[in-house]
This record gives sequence, C-alpha cells and structure tokens, in this order.
Amino acid sequence: HVDGMIGLRGHLPRQRDIDRFMKSQVQTTNFTTSEALKKTRANRAADIRDNFLHAWKAYKKYAYGSDEINPLTLEPVTTRNGWGATLIDSLDTIHIMGLDDEFKEATTKVREINFDKNDGEPSKVFETNIRYIGGLISAYELSNDKIFLKQATALADIMLEAFDTPTGIPWQMWDVQTGTGSSESGPSTLNNLAEIGTYQLEFFRLSQLTQDPVYHKAAQRVYDVILDRNVPKKGSTYSVPGLYPIFIDIKSGKFLSGKPNLGGGSDSFYEYLIKTWALSGYQLQRSLDMWKESMKGIKKYIVSRGSDKRMYMGIGDDEGLDSISDTFTCFFPGTLALAARLLNDNDAMELAHDLLLSSYNTFERMPTHI
Repeated sequence: HVDGMIGLRGHLPRQRDIDRFMKSQVQTTNFTTSEALKKTRANRAADIRDNFLHAWKAYKKYAYGSDEINPLTLEPVTTRNGWGATLIDSLDTIHIMGLDDEFKEATTKVREINFDKNDGEPSKVFETNIRYIGGLISAYELSNDKIFLKQATALADIMLEAFDTPTGIPWQMWDVQTGTGSSESGPSTLNNLAEIGTYQLEFFRLSQLTQDPVYHKAAQRVYDVILDRNVPKKGSTYSVPGLYPIFIDIKSGKFLSGKPNLGGGSDSFYEYLIKTWALSGYQLQRSLDMWKESMKGIKKYIVSRGSDKRMYMGIGDDEGLDSISDTFTCFFPGTLALAARLLNDNDAMELAHDLLLSSYNTFERMPTHI
C-alpha cells in the first residue's frame, strides 16, 4: 500500500466511498449567462491581466530572474536562494492568461537555473517547495514541457537532504551549498507545524509524475512521527486530538509549545490534509481522517462568535480560547468550502460562509480596507 492509505483506525479507503467522492462537484456551474454579465466578467479579466502585465514588465526590466523586486527602489531582491522565485511562482499564471511570449522567455530562464548554487544564505525549505517545486510542477502540468519536471525533480532531490534528520522531519532552514540545516530563530532543531506539513501535495504529485515514491514517502514520514510520538493528554501541550501545537523539535519529533490555531505557523498544515487527499483520488485515507479529527477540535475550540455576532477563528484548546486572530486565517473559509463540496457537507459550507463574511468584514470595516 502507498504510504498514508491506511487510516487512523487501521482501515483502507472503501471503493464505494471513492466512487461517491468522485461524483463531487467542486466548481460552480450556475454562472449567470446574460450578455451584460458576460461583458462585466470579460472586462474584469482584462483588468486583472493588464495589471499583471504592468507588474511583470517592471519585474522584467529591473529584476528579471531575481527572487523579487523592491517596488520603491526598483532594485532586485534576493529572499529565496536567488533562483528567481517570482519568475517560477508566476509560470502557471502566465500560461493561464495566454501570455505565450512571456511564458516562452521565462521557460528559457528556467533552463539556465543551477539549483546546486545559491546566494550563500540558508533559505526556508518549505518556501523552496511551495514557490519553486510547486511552480515548476504546475508549469509542467499546463505546458507538458519536460524541462519543468526535470528542474522540479533536480531541486526536490537536493531538498530531500533537509529531511535527513533523526526523525525525518525536515530542517526549517537549509543551505544547499554547505548542506547544513538550522532554524530561523530559537533552538537550531525548532520547526513549526505549517513548515513541516506543507510538502505533502507537491511531493505526492512529483512521485506520481516521476514514478518514484521517495518524495511521497519523505512527506508522509512527517505524519508518521507526529502521530507516533505525540499522544493527546489533557493538561499537556497537546491536549485535543487533531489540534496540533505550533512548535515541534525535529530531533525528538515532540511538540514543544504554541497554542493551536489556524493562523501563521499552522495554516497550511490543515489545508494540505484535505487537498492531498483529493489529489490522491481519495486514496490517502489517513489525510482524510486527520482532517476530520482536526475539524472536530476546530469547531469546538477554535471557532467562536465575536462581540459583533460574527464567527471568528481564535487560538484555543480545552483550556480555553484566546479571542485573537490574524489575516493568515482568511484562507480557511475557502479550504473549508472545498472540503464541504468534496464531502457533501452542508453544515461545513454554512460555517465556511460565516467565516468568509467575518474575514471580509475584517478588511471592509477599516478606512483603507487594509
């Protein structure tokens, strides 16, 4: 069996369940077809495309091939190994927008990248995954140009070295030239929930595309360790099943601190559970079971009605709720809506809508809408 197929209670996915999930309709089909609304949508799409090109032309003129551009000084900025994070992270957008010349030029740039060399600074491993490996896989899926898969595989092989730890949980920071790991701050073996649980999607797909299970196995090993070495216990750092603390020691595999929440340091861990399950064709039963277990805790301890009667996402466990949130949590209504559609869960969709309204209201109520 593929790693992750056996669920939390020791059972494999049932074919009748997979068949049922396969019928799930995620995207909406009831677009209004009036000519006036069609024109409005076309105008909006054109505006977005024009604004993308405005930014892209400045990037190309002043910082092409660099990670970022400083919008005030127009200087190139290195923040993620210096391989061109903006360029690679934009490939799928360029392709979807039909910008053929820009895509062709960017492809030439991708061919020139040597991932064995960087700017000499350690960089976040999970950022390397989501920006570079994710961007390259997406470009390959859209264009079928094998250079993108070749480069994604080359980089993933390098980044696998960061998973060579006593537990298999990756370092937070990795220097590709020296082959050494570290932490962004605090003890050298510290990492956080989001940054150890945001590989499973890309690594699963890469294993599918290359027919090499090594990437999927490395990402699933993170779940193995979390579940094997941390038992929820009332009064401890990890007290509610599925509500995971933020900080973890990669040497011991044990949670250290950080009250559970859906914001920065935790967010994409939960997002990747449901998305990797869906990407696997509903085969990775453990990911679904973990999602469902987390949702029980989230509904009971994280989601709460504020003084304005809206539903918000706080920081909490069985010892109480801190009514604090950050804008990272605004991703969650969309992820919850996706899960609701996949699982045909009307209650979850209603909660997603409530949380979306409060997320929107957080911006809308400010004078600047920021």
